[in-house]
Amino acid sequence: MKKRTRERKLGTLLHLMDKKLIVRGGRLKVEGMINSIVMSENKRKIGRVYDIFGPVNRPYVSIKRLEGITEEELKKLVHKELYVL
Repeated sequence: MKKRTRERKLGTLLHLMDKKLIVRGGRLKVEGMINSIVMSENKRKIGRVYDIFGPVNRPYVSIKRLEGITEEELKKLVHKELYVL
């Protein structure tokens, strides 16, 4: 039987900074989210949640990108939705 994963909407990618990405989160539960895998709309794994900061109702999320993900790939994701497993 195939294991079914359920991704949750994380938020919109705002900025690229060195090897980190900054996402404006939506209304989400942040408990246990640190180190969770982050994916693009097309289900490509791009990084892991590194830090959560800012207002409680709509926090910002810092993502450390995975090895092998190029800057060009990430630039195409700016202003797009990202998801967390």
